[in-house]
Amino acid sequence: MPRWLISTDLDGTIVFNGTIPLRDREAMARWRAAGNLLVINTGRSVSALEHVVVPMGLEFDNAILYTGAAIVDEHISVRHSTALPPGVVEDLLDFVEGAPGVTVFTTGLDEDLLVYDTIGSGSDLLTLFRPATRRDLEGREVVGVPMRFTDPEMASRTETYLHQRWDGQAVGFRNQDFIDVVPAAASKGAGLRRLVASLGETPAPDPASDAANPAAPVLAEPIETWSIGDSWNDISMHQAADHAYALPWSPPEVVAQCDGTVSSLADLIDSLMGRPTA
Repeated sequence: MPRWLISTDLDGTIVFNGTIPLRDREAMARWRAAGNLLVINTGRSVSALEHVVVPMGLEFDNAILYTGAAIVDEHISVRHSTALPPGVVEDLLDFVEGAPGVTVFTTGLDEDLLVYDTIGSGSDLLTLFRPATRRDLEGREVVGVPMRFTDPEMASRTETYLHQRWDGQAVGFRNQDFIDVVPAAASKGAGLRRLVASLGETPAPDPASDAANPAAPVLAEPIETWSIGDSWNDISMHQAADHAYALPWSPPEVVAQCDGTVSSLADLIDSLMGRPTA
């Protein structure tokens, strides 16, 4: 029998106003207590993940961060990461220089920076980024560049420029009023596929075992996956999962990639575990 795994987005899916509803937290605890796997799949960085899950005491098995550019374990120790090519951040800063209604952040494995801002940050999440200058970027490995826009036309122009200038090296994913720029091979779906493949790998033989009487190989259990997410950057995750669900407020393009919608992660878990939903 396959193991069950839920891959869930954070913001707008289970995190609202900086907190996770109690009913979702209780459902996730039941899910893991039954032996199932819980995976966080988000555009957030290491520090931004810690900011929400540590105060909540949320336990999970793995997290896919930076829109698929990194994977961490239950202790938030990095198991895989890919950095953006040199020059991407500086080039994007040159492109938006002087434009109103734009904020440019950089995220790394050690620290997150705010390097350009003509909006002004007001949410709790945005205060996690240390104000910095281009000089602070020197020698720093950048995994992602979240860019926030108040002007949809400027966002579209930036997306077009990114595709033309950095095709094959960097890619941007729309997430509400953000574009998250990450290495070209990264996506929430690619991260989920990588994680599931690693969980399904056959354990390596024990070199200390008796070579004359080798133990039979232990085959890992297959994994059946469910995804839940609300925005455009979740589409690749939905496409990678065996079963996909959007939230009722998701854009039509997201819903079209899913098997249906659910009102909450708790409702999805309750339905899978045979409990009545709210």
